[in-house]
Amino acid sequence: MFMNLKLRSLMLLMLSLPAMHPVYAQSEAQQPAPVPLVGNAAGEQATITLAFQGTEIEPVAAAVAKATGQSIIVDPRVKGKISLTTPRPVSRQGALDLFSSALRSAGFALVQVNGIYRVVPEADAKIQGNTVLTQTNPEGDQVVTRVFKIKQDSATNLVNVLKPLLTPNSSISANPGNNTIIVTDYASNVKRVAKLIDSMDEPTVGDVQTIHLRYGVAIDVASILNKVVETTTNPADAAGGKTVVIAEPRSNSILVKSSNPEKIRQIRSLIARIDTPTASSGNIWVVPLKNAEASKLAVTLRAIVAADNTFSQQAGVSNAGTTSTQPGNTQQPNQPVTPQGGAAGQAGSGSMSAAATSGLTSTSAPSVGGLIQADPPTNSLIITASEPYYRHLRQIIDQLDKRRTQVYVEAMIAEVASNSSAQLGIQWQGIINAGGQNVPFGGTNYGAGNQNIFDLSKFSACLLNPAACVGSTSAITPANGLNVGMLSKFGGNYTMSALIQAMDTEKGFRVLSTPNLVTLDNEEARIMVGKNVPILSGSYTTNATSQTTPFQTYNRQDIGILLRVRPQIAHNGTVKLTVYQEVSTLESQDPRIIQTQGYTINKRNIESNIIVDDGQMFVIGGLIDDNYSDLSDGVPFLKDIPLIGQLFRYDSKSRQKLNLMVFLRPYIIKDTRAGEELTANRYDFMQDRQDEFKQLPMLLPKENLPTMDNVSKPLTHPGKIQQAPTLKP
Repeated sequence: MFMNLKLRSLMLLMLSLPAMHPVYAQSEAQQPAPVPLVGNAAGEQATITLAFQGTEIEPVAAAVAKATGQSIIVDPRVKGKISLTTPRPVSRQGALDLFSSALRSAGFALVQVNGIYRVVPEADAKIQGNTVLTQTNPEGDQVVTRVFKIKQDSATNLVNVLKPLLTPNSSISANPGNNTIIVTDYASNVKRVAKLIDSMDEPTVGDVQTIHLRYGVAIDVASILNKVVETTTNPADAAGGKTVVIAEPRSNSILVKSSNPEKIRQIRSLIARIDTPTASSGNIWVVPLKNAEASKLAVTLRAIVAADNTFSQQAGVSNAGTTSTQPGNTQQPNQPVTPQGGAAGQAGSGSMSAAATSGLTSTSAPSVGGLIQADPPTNSLIITASEPYYRHLRQIIDQLDKRRTQVYVEAMIAEVASNSSAQLGIQWQGIINAGGQNVPFGGTNYGAGNQNIFDLSKFSACLLNPAACVGSTSAITPANGLNVGMLSKFGGNYTMSALIQAMDTEKGFRVLSTPNLVTLDNEEARIMVGKNVPILSGSYTTNATSQTTPFQTYNRQDIGILLRVRPQIAHNGTVKLTVYQEVSTLESQDPRIIQTQGYTINKRNIESNIIVDDGQMFVIGGLIDDNYSDLSDGVPFLKDIPLIGQLFRYDSKSRQKLNLMVFLRPYIIKDTRAGEELTANRYDFMQDRQDEFKQLPMLLPKENLPTMDNVSKPLTHPGKIQQAPTLKP
């Protein structure tokens, strides 16, 4: 009896255990049945017991979702079995972590997207996961993304070190802009990577070294060191960090940055051997210039020397056999003295027009005399001064000898003009015969020359008998347009008794041009597109008995489009443009008028100063002109009579319209790459225009025009020398 009671109590205890700790398991024949989650006690965290052996992933995910209260979606591509057993009860988060670890062993991953868990292939985890961390170190086998901010080392260098330590389907990348690393991997592996980054991202001892010079010039020593570093650096050293050598002219020091202490030691040793006093005690220094023009820079430096007495006192230069009127200004005997300050002022404020028309003013002869001389053939400065004074001048030279920025200026001139005129008139005249000659005694007479009935009547006989006019120098042709005359024979002679003139003229033209040019900052450029036309300026005629040969003199004048621009780049990126633009054309005239009066030149120009942003289109000027004229000559009272009044008057009406606009757009060419892109763009533009040419079989049956090669951007590749594009025959 006692044994039966003891056995019954033991069985009741075993039956009560599943009620306290729910167990999720699956037999070989049955699917896991959902069991309600039961906590240990009120307010305590519920625990879960898992027991799966070789079970399909989808039912296991459903059981874990039910037990943890989370939504879990299984990707259709996920197929396979996993084993998941917990010897003791675990928390809900612990169950998710164990489920994630089991999936990882099968090649799948558990990612969280907007609060919903997804079971996806491991390769897709880095794309679908959106858990991004910046500072915390995650736990478990969930796929996360963390951003590491590198403070000391280079992010690119660390990526090469950390990449072999990540899982096959993870990703790691560096952002050089803000020196950060982005890692997407399992949380446990990301935590391990974080520890490695913390241990490697430490400041290098002596990262930036400052080395003061005693005898050498910082800019010269830095140039030598950079050449040595470039030739002695091997790929292994470059991977660890680049060695940078910079000159600091103000304190005459060298700044060295390197992560390799041995490299810094070698540079220090090299500087110690270079920074020694010169063997000779001479005070003559030769400074080759890289970008500036020696002749112009010498004028500027002489002006500085002449204006600053401190420099002259520090120079300590004795010029035997020379006289000096200003400190630092030496010259040969018996030579006039030119104030250096005035020369600099003239060089800096020359007029724009003079600079545009003058050629190259610098000569190949060196400047004579003075503390500072220029040698144009080698583009060098020769300075005669003590070493301290030379150092002061060298600092100024290094700041002025910079590569100047270039500016590409594109202009667009749009001009549309239309001229129309109409003329209609009737002239009369009465003739009497006096002494065998026809003499007009009355009528209407409008205009002058070949538009006048009186002048044309004197030569009316030539129209019927040209032989009678041989030797006459007067014109006998009528005016342009329709001319109808009525000839009458009176007294045996022909004369003109009536003349009707009518003409209607329509003229129109359009000018659309885009001249463009490239020039240095604060240097004027000039482009002229047109033709050089001879203009009659004088003539000399003789009679038949004179032995002097008659002659004519001409002046040639440019007719076309002229553009002169001087750009000046400001510190904020704006461009100040000093512009002179001119459009000139020849008026269409009668050749007879050109012979007697010369050409009529239409000229429109504008000169202005503007400030525009880089790449901004700006209109610098325009003209809208509309002229109308109405001329009516006639007999008073009679010309106003309706209908028949037209017989007693001459009407002339004309209208002229002109629209002109000038636009400018500057582009700052900051580096070589920008210049290459601009050149390639213009080259391709010309090639496209050439492709638009159509063959004309009637005029050019065998067209053989040269073609331009294709060009890719940029025109030249770094480190390679290519031939310039050529024309193919």
